[in-house]
Amino acid sequence: MNLRASKRRKLNQPSLDHDKSASTEPLPVNQKGNLRRSDPSISRPSEYETMRSLDGSAPADIFKLQLDELLGRIRPKYETKLAKADSEVHRLRGIIEGIPNQEGLPAPEAQKQLEEFQSVCIPFPKLFPVGPKILLAYSKPTNISVVGSYARRTSVLLGGTITIDMAVTMPSDLFQANDYRGYRYFHKRAYYIACIATAIRKAKVPTLDLSFAYQDDNPLQPIIVAQPCPDKSDNGRSRSVWRIRILLAANDDVFPSEKTMPTKSCTKSTATDTPGDHPTPTYNATLRSECSSLSSLKQLHQSSVRSSAFRDACMLGAVWLRQRGLGTSLSGGGFGQFEWATLLSILMRDGGLAGRSVLSTGYSSYQQFKATLQFLSSSDLISSPMQVQSRGFKPTYTKGPMLFDGSRGLNILYKMSPWSYRMLRNEAQNSLKALNDPLADQFRILFINKVDEPYKRFDLIFRVPTEKLGTEASRTDVAPDLAELIYQKFCYGLGDRATLVYPQIWSTSLWPLDSRTPPSDNLADISVGLLLHPEHCRRTVDRGPSVEDKIASANFRKFWGDKAELRRFKDSTILESLIWNTSDSKQAVIDLIISHVLGRHFSQFGQESSSSYSNATDRLLPQQTLSQPDILGPFSAIMGSFGSLSKSVRAMEGLPLQIRQIFAASPELRYSSLYAPLAGKHNRPGKPVECLVQFEGSTRWPEDLLAVQRTKIAFLLKMADSIGKDASILAVRLRLQRSKRKLLEQSSLDIKTTDGMIFRLQIYHERELGMLEQALNGRAACSASREEIALALSEHKRKFIQRPTHTQAVTTLSTRYPLLSLTIRLFKKWRDSHLLSSHLADELIEIIAIRTFVLPYPWQPPGSLNSAFLRTLSFVAGWDWQSEPLIVDLSSELNKQDIQAINTRFDAWRKLDPGMNRVAMFAASNIDREGITWTDRRPAKIIAARFTNLARAACELVREQGLDLKPEALFVPSLMEYDIIIHLKMQGDDNLAKKSSFKNLQIESQGEGDAFDAIFNPQRLFFDELEELYGEDIVFFYNESAITVIAGLWNPQTGPRNWKVGLEYSTMPLAKKEGEEQQVTINKAAVLHDIARLGGDMITKIDQK
Repeated sequence: MNLRASKRRKLNQPSLDHDKSASTEPLPVNQKGNLRRSDPSISRPSEYETMRSLDGSAPADIFKLQLDELLGRIRPKYETKLAKADSEVHRLRGIIEGIPNQEGLPAPEAQKQLEEFQSVCIPFPKLFPVGPKILLAYSKPTNISVVGSYARRTSVLLGGTITIDMAVTMPSDLFQANDYRGYRYFHKRAYYIACIATAIRKAKVPTLDLSFAYQDDNPLQPIIVAQPCPDKSDNGRSRSVWRIRILLAANDDVFPSEKTMPTKSCTKSTATDTPGDHPTPTYNATLRSECSSLSSLKQLHQSSVRSSAFRDACMLGAVWLRQRGLGTSLSGGGFGQFEWATLLSILMRDGGLAGRSVLSTGYSSYQQFKATLQFLSSSDLISSPMQVQSRGFKPTYTKGPMLFDGSRGLNILYKMSPWSYRMLRNEAQNSLKALNDPLADQFRILFINKVDEPYKRFDLIFRVPTEKLGTEASRTDVAPDLAELIYQKFCYGLGDRATLVYPQIWSTSLWPLDSRTPPSDNLADISVGLLLHPEHCRRTVDRGPSVEDKIASANFRKFWGDKAELRRFKDSTILESLIWNTSDSKQAVIDLIISHVLGRHFSQFGQESSSSYSNATDRLLPQQTLSQPDILGPFSAIMGSFGSLSKSVRAMEGLPLQIRQIFAASPELRYSSLYAPLAGKHNRPGKPVECLVQFEGSTRWPEDLLAVQRTKIAFLLKMADSIGKDASILAVRLRLQRSKRKLLEQSSLDIKTTDGMIFRLQIYHERELGMLEQALNGRAACSASREEIALALSEHKRKFIQRPTHTQAVTTLSTRYPLLSLTIRLFKKWRDSHLLSSHLADELIEIIAIRTFVLPYPWQPPGSLNSAFLRTLSFVAGWDWQSEPLIVDLSSELNKQDIQAINTRFDAWRKLDPGMNRVAMFAASNIDREGITWTDRRPAKIIAARFTNLARAACELVREQGLDLKPEALFVPSLMEYDIIIHLKMQGDDNLAKKSSFKNLQIESQGEGDAFDAIFNPQRLFFDELEELYGEDIVFFYNESAITVIAGLWNPQTGPRNWKVGLEYSTMPLAKKEGEEQQVTINKAAVLHDIARLGGDMITKIDQK
């Protein structure tokens, strides 16, 4: 007995008993397949730390209650809801038992008899025609049993239909000893199922609609599907949640199991009409599975008797698989609830070393579920096949995974392909990683989230047309072979660029009894999904085998053709190589490889026939080219300039104090700005690169807050005199930002370097924070109001403490995750395109994008910009920010106590501010545990709602259009919702400078102008002026990267109200009703007139709803 060595797994969490009675109401499921979030007991745990119960480090009460609730809601009410189904099963059983025996007839005569006289076609396999000499007969079945999950009472209600499987066992006397060869068994089987269909049709069951279908998409196994007839009172739609499948089975001893082992060949050679030389494992396993269906049912029943939690573990596995799009059918990957239950039974029975069990029968349902995930993630059944109860069987090389059950002579995983098995392992590994992450919402990740949406699961998707494969029926039969060819070619062609190549086989639909084959309307092109390695997929040079390896070199050139070339590299090696030149192409490297492989190895499709939706989003980013392998390359100029400036600042002489440190505090210096400043050109109008300078400590700093501000100005003047002498500095100027509140006045030093970069330096004084806190608490004298002190303290923390720390963290993460920088930049472009620039802080956008990488579950970290961007939008679309905080650990520092403290702070804010007038979104991290640094007062509740609604609309558009979607459509704003639209001239418009009589708008027309013209942005200044003057009356929106329009919504509080003295906006009286006080409303015409006068020639027109 050759058994795979395995150790018993020990799970330390407490037992979770799910045998108690629970509610059996249908589980709420939305149209997308996700469990609805209306029930808080399912959708959201009350405390994140309780999710750590999965590894035994915290109480399991919350998770146990969630599992109990889930199991109760997905368990059908067999006695009530499915009583009608049971009666239909009994009716069908009686009809089948009453079918008379029929003598054997030659295949052509039997086929004519059914098709012409009974109008029922025999669903013979299309590619394997029946021979004229074969005799087709019918005899009464030896057994009719209900099998599958319905018989085991492990069916689940999850947005689908409950399937009831009836297994009709064909008598052994219908078959001859050699009928296992040459498809003779399957030809007789097809006739048998056609006879049953004929009898049921003649019985005229008025409540059932009959159709043919392929069992698990296998063309060798046609079956009958009986569905309830549509309800005429409900517009032809059936309200039933069940269907009956009539399957066929054979006795265990009809064919010796030795004849159908995976290493045997049971099909004939077309040349010699003898068994072929190549093994036919799929054919053999299909036949053997029908011979062992009843024994499988008995084995699973015995497991449920031995373990009281076995059924619940099977139901948890069914939910986990279905949420990931995995199923028993070929299109579902070949691993569904039956395979899960069988694997669980084997591990519980004798799947370990020396025939010992891997799982204890005393494990709870969750323990069995998790142990099965651990087995799937850690075992490679392709390279190391597993055998149980095998007698001398030695597996040879297999393309797919092998879990061989010697007691039945069957490979349980025979329907799985290499790519579907790797996908299953990948999903199991991702789930286990989520279980070990304290920040992950494990219950939702495992059982609630819909994981199989292709544009979030895969990094790249392309499709291969199949209309040139021949007839529609043959396309169904050759789909697995074509998918395998695609898998092999692209695995070789992509190499380490792709960690998974996944061809998606289409599923077959039902077809009427008078048709031989399924319809062709659902036989679409084959979609291929790729999981990419972000560090390798942009590589432009591939090194092949050495020239000395003749065989490998010949295979390399055969595969790549003229694209392969021999090159000598710098290390003196001579290798076959590939050069992917993207400088003259609009395609990325990965797209060029796909096009080349399709054109060379799938010439029947044509190179132009493929289409992909992958790197199109790269082209939406400014200064980002598909030929640029270094993603952070556009920021090299600003990073180098910042390094040079730091040296110049540190080298200044004549300052009273030495400079301790220079901090980066700008998106440009953390690789996250939409525009990267290039040498000789500053690309962010109105936004210089901000830096902070900290001097060494000294007791000579004044103790008064206003005096500190004046001292900073003195230091900056001294620095300007000193650094202005540096040859690398082109210009220096002192900038004073005035404010109505003295404590908010800030001074800075603008510096322009010789390479065209403009920096803004501000001084950070470490004692200023303590002084502000003391003034706020009343322990220090200060002439400012308490509100002004609080605002100054908040601004100080944000600018001088949080922003430099945030910049350092994002810089580190951008080097760890190559695609993070692109994702942040594209997400900011999406924000700006929808005019939300002034409402959503850069840092908030960055934290949301970072979450996609540090908390990628239920997927692995994205490998393409497309998947990263869509996952980020998906999170925003599903984020219930009213009741859920956003917690992101930027450097793996948070523990469960920290998470609990953050959640406590969030709950406190919701109690303090239930209307969310100050804090709508709560975004915390390990460096900002207060959670409101970037969301205090902005975004407002209405803006947060629009933010999520826009994300939902974008996700819906992607779901509807698929590969036909133009990514630019996601960035087109809608202006219909706004009350006011102010159209502006673009910056740099010559007419704007010539017509204006204002000095500050004529700078660009006066020769070379000022050295700091690059950061002069009149449109941004105009917007800031509008915010200051009318921000309480109008909610303004604009696109920071291209201010061509400013949109606005009237504040509802400016509507009709009683007149009083001192209203802060222009008003107009309304018609007064008798007996009522005089009411007024905002004078919209006057306000817009003032805005037009303020904008002057900058405004082209103002549209008002």
